[in-house]
Amino acid sequence: REPTSGRRTMASYVIAGKADDPAFARAEFAAKQIEAACPNVYFQYEMKHPDAWKDFILSVFRQYDFHGFNDEFGGPLVWTHEGELVGNGAEFVQKICIEKFGIQDLPSLTDPLFRAIAADNLKTVRLARHRQEHGPAFAEKCEAACVRAQEAGLIEPEMFAEKRRTLTCGASVEVWIAGAVQGATTRDRVKIDLGLQVGNVGGDEGTHIAALHPRPLARKHLVLLPKRLVREEPFSPDDSSNPELVGQPLVAAGGSETGRALEVPIRDFRGEPKEDLGLMDFTAAMEVLNGVGGVATWMGLRAGAEFRQPLETHLQVLPYPVHSQGEDCPLRYPLELLFETALRDGAQQLKVFPFKHSFAALPFREGTPEEKRKQPHVLGQAAFDAYEAAKATFGEGSCSIAFTTSWFAMLPLEPPAEGSALGEAWLQLPPPHPVALCGIVVAPSLPRGFPETAGLEVGSSTGKLVSTRALEEGIPEGSLEFEAASREVRIAARILGCPAELLGVWAKA
Repeated sequence: REPTSGRRTMASYVIAGKADDPAFARAEFAAKQIEAACPNVYFQYEMKHPDAWKDFILSVFRQYDFHGFNDEFGGPLVWTHEGELVGNGAEFVQKICIEKFGIQDLPSLTDPLFRAIAADNLKTVRLARHRQEHGPAFAEKCEAACVRAQEAGLIEPEMFAEKRRTLTCGASVEVWIAGAVQGATTRDRVKIDLGLQVGNVGGDEGTHIAALHPRPLARKHLVLLPKRLVREEPFSPDDSSNPELVGQPLVAAGGSETGRALEVPIRDFRGEPKEDLGLMDFTAAMEVLNGVGGVATWMGLRAGAEFRQPLETHLQVLPYPVHSQGEDCPLRYPLELLFETALRDGAQQLKVFPFKHSFAALPFREGTPEEKRKQPHVLGQAAFDAYEAAKATFGEGSCSIAFTTSWFAMLPLEPPAEGSALGEAWLQLPPPHPVALCGIVVAPSLPRGFPETAGLEVGSSTGKLVSTRALEEGIPEGSLEFEAASREVRIAARILGCPAELLGVWAKA
C-alpha cells in the first residue's frame, strides 16, 4: 500500500491516514472499489505510523493551506492532486464514492473487516520503519547474500550419488548418499570468503556471525559462528592454493570475491568445557529461525576420532524445505507429521527411533505470556532449558541435537575410543549430520566388500550391520589372529536402506 513514484504524478486523489485507523482502512477500501470500476482514476495512499501522523498532517495543512482542522486531527484526510480539499473519510465516501462514482453499499465503519485491514496496515508500516532504522529483515539479507554468493561462485552444493526414500514406522525418511568419507582430520581451522557472511545475530550485541555454508545441504544453509572465535583476515597471495580455504571458486580466477576471509576455528567441545552450547547460542539460533524458518542442528563430540571439517563443529540452520520431494510436497521436513502428532500427544520419544533419544515441546517457563513466546530470547531460553534437561538425563557426553521454534530433540552418542576395534568403523561410517533427527540421513557410499562379494551377508551371525571380522567369525580374544581381525571392519551395504539403523549405529546404549 506504499505509494510508488510513478503513481504519485498520476494520482487523482491523495488519501492520508494513520495505519491503525479503521476509518483510513474504509477510505482505502472504497478507493479500491473506484479503481476497479474506473481504471482512469488513480489514488495515492499516504499511510503513516501513528507516531509520525501528527507531524505529517500538520505539514500537509501548511503546504496546501487547509483550514478548519485542529492540531489533534486524527484523519483520514483526502484531497486532489491539484491541492483541492475533499475532506475527512466520511466526506470522501459521501462526495466522491457515492455521489460522484456511484459506489453503493459500502460496509459501515464498525465492520470487523476494517479493523482487520487496519491491523494489517499497522504491521506493514512497522516493518517499513524497522527496515528504515535497522536495514532489511534477516530473511531479505539472507536471500540477497545467497544470490550474490551463487553468482560469485562461492557456493557449491553438496553432491549426492543417490537420494532414497524409505518408509519407517509409517514415516517417510530420506537417505542421501554422498561420496566416501575422508577419514580422520587434524584441521583445526578454515577460511571462508567474507562474501558468504550474511550478518550479525544474537541480540543487540550481535554475539554470532551468520554465514552461508559453502557446501550446503539446503538452499541458504547457514553456519552460526561465535564472534569471539572468528577473525577477519585478508586473503594472502598463497590462499589460492590453500587447502584450508573453502568457498573459493573465484580464488583460482584471481582472488576472492571480497579480498577478505573469515578464519573459523573448530568449536573445541571435546577439549574446552566452556565451548558447550550456552544461552547465547540458542538465542542467536532462534533469531535466525524466526527470520528464515527451518531447523537448527549441532553435533558435539567429546571422544572418537574427529572426521568433521571445522564448520561442522558449529551450530547450523537449514531453512525449510529440508527434503528432496520438490515444491509440491506440503511437508517442511520428512518427519513433520510424526513430530506434530508427538507434540499433540505430549510424547517424549519418537517411535521411528528405536534407540535412546529425547523429544519434547519447548519448555517455556511458567508464567511466560503467549505473546512473548515468539521472541528470540524467550525461545532461546526454552531451547537451552530443553538442552540442559536432556543432558541431565543422558550425561554431558557426545550428542546430536536438532530443534525448531516448537520442539527439541537429542540423540546421545557413544563414540568408540580412537585406535579401538570399532575406531575404523567410526571413520568409515561416522554418525550422520544431525539433520537426520528430522528425517534426512546423510551417509557415505559403501562399496560391497567381503563377505558380501562372495554372496554372504554381514551380520548373519551377530545381527550387527557394523561389525569386524573378529566378531563375524567368532575369533576369540587373545588368539594370534584376533588383533588383526578386530581391525578389519565389515559394514553391510544394505544399511543404506535402513535409516533408523544408520542413525542408531553410534547411539548411546
